[in-house]
Amino acid sequence: MRTLKVIALFLLFSNCLVKAQSTLSRNISLNIDQQKLGSVLATIEEKGGFRFSYNSSILPVDSLVSIHENNLNIAETLDKLLKHRFEYRQSGNFVIIRYAPLELVLLVNESVGNPELYTITGQVVDKYTNKPIQDASIYEKKLLVSEISDGNGYFSMRLKNITQPISLTVSKENYKSTITHFLAEVNITPKKEKAGESFISGNLNDVEKTWLGNALVTAQQKIQSINIGGFISKAPFQFSLIPRLNSHGSLSGQVVNKFSLNVVGAYSAGVDGAEIGFGFNIDKSDVQYFQFAGGFNLVGGNVRGTQIGGFFNYVIGDVQAVQIAAAYNRVGKSFEGFQVGGVYNKVNQDFRGMQVSLGLNDIGKNFNGFQVGALNIGSRYQEGIQIGVAGNIVNGKSRGMQIAGIANLNKESDGLNIAGLANYTATTARGLQIGTINYAKKLKGVQLGVFNISDQNDGYSIGLINVALKGYHKFSVGTNESTTYNFAYKGGSKRLYNMLMFGMNTKSSEKIYTGGLGFGKEINFFRKISLNPEVSTQCVYQGDWAYINLLGKFELPVNIRLNKWLAIQGGPSVNVYHTKQDTKIGDFGLLQEKHRDFTFKDPRYTGWIGWSVGLVVL
Repeated sequence: MRTLKVIALFLLFSNCLVKAQSTLSRNISLNIDQQKLGSVLATIEEKGGFRFSYNSSILPVDSLVSIHENNLNIAETLDKLLKHRFEYRQSGNFVIIRYAPLELVLLVNESVGNPELYTITGQVVDKYTNKPIQDASIYEKKLLVSEISDGNGYFSMRLKNITQPISLTVSKENYKSTITHFLAEVNITPKKEKAGESFISGNLNDVEKTWLGNALVTAQQKIQSINIGGFISKAPFQFSLIPRLNSHGSLSGQVVNKFSLNVVGAYSAGVDGAEIGFGFNIDKSDVQYFQFAGGFNLVGGNVRGTQIGGFFNYVIGDVQAVQIAAAYNRVGKSFEGFQVGGVYNKVNQDFRGMQVSLGLNDIGKNFNGFQVGALNIGSRYQEGIQIGVAGNIVNGKSRGMQIAGIANLNKESDGLNIAGLANYTATTARGLQIGTINYAKKLKGVQLGVFNISDQNDGYSIGLINVALKGYHKFSVGTNESTTYNFAYKGGSKRLYNMLMFGMNTKSSEKIYTGGLGFGKEINFFRKISLNPEVSTQCVYQGDWAYINLLGKFELPVNIRLNKWLAIQGGPSVNVYHTKQDTKIGDFGLLQEKHRDFTFKDPRYTGWIGWSVGLVVL
């Protein structure tokens, strides 16, 4: 047995020599006067070839420091800069700086046993006051066994199946951690094992701050998280009945599992394989590959792979996955993949992929992909296809296609907007708006609807009524060869304006009433002279509403502006008239009797060359 102890001591000593060559033991030289601590730490990172991880709210990174040292190791350099109030631990290429102005001591009362069962009892006390320390974490990271000290600082730990020297780590918030080694009489395995501990940066207690996390995570597990922080172990398997009863005990929140089977639910550090919970799964860091819960999944880190929640999925970090929930999905950062939520999908930042919900889809920043829901909401930018049974709302720029049963509401649009009722763009609309009512503050595209409204129209509005509030408004009064009095409103833009037209004859023998729609374009030749080609169709009433009479016109009037508000207008026109009405005046109606310039094979059609003249109010 003495030989085994010697071997164990040799291995332990060899391990210490290796650690001596760690990042913290590297020598550097610094010659710095009155620079911010954050900049000095960046310089040390560059010289040492590693990265720091620390809580910037605790470390005074904006304070000014000076240091002049040659060939001082990094640990000693940090002590001089931070006044011995922090501790430093290495994990991979990271050096973690942890606030720890106090020191503790592990007092061992008894350590006895054999490889099958080894027992350690002791007390954790303050190094200088000798007062017992309550709620300190004592754990063996290779065996994944842990205890928490009681109100008097005492603990008792039972270790089984020991194949390596025992190393107990004691951690407590605001105290420097200590490691105590025990040499049990064991058969030392010469096989090199990978380090059982790694470091995860970030805020790992976010999941405990949620309502469900606070209610379901045990007090002992919360204490372990506070004391141990981001130092995480890995295990091939976890079995759990409830968060309190599991194969890793109170240390479960510090363990990433390859496979986890949870009858009711469990609290783990993360998943690197698969996790199945018939009730719920709570993980404070990353989950990847597969996660299923009959109730819900609550993840504090990122998710990669497939996540299925019987009721909901709540992820505080990013998601790159297929995510399915019967009720809702909520993602704290960005999402990429395929997301299905029965009632509600919420992504706080960017979304890229496909999103389906029977209720609401809500994207906090940018959306790129395909989205289907009763109502879709985006904050900054939408590119792709949105289909909203009720509507689509983008508080930024919409680019792509939007289809809404009721309305599309955008701050800016540059694509195709189709709505059963209305399209509304608060600033500039490029592309095409199709709806019963279309509005754009500044139109640079095309509007197609019954009512088209814009503040400034630099595009094309096609509809029954087109209004440009700061654009093209003209009223004309005139006469032509068919009707004595003609009135028209012209609204839209010079590129394309809409006309509402009305005309009549008042003579009892030639009573005719006309009304219809038309389109025109203003082509300026000189400052006060323009040519306005216009196309229109009017219904003609000749005494009987039972028949449809249509008069089509192509007019080519010249406008001569007289002053700022008045112009004269006149020019030729080509007319085609169609009717099925028989009257006493002739075989096919009054207008046929008046005009027969063109001959058509079908006698119901009549054509002629006409004219018009009038005044235009600008």
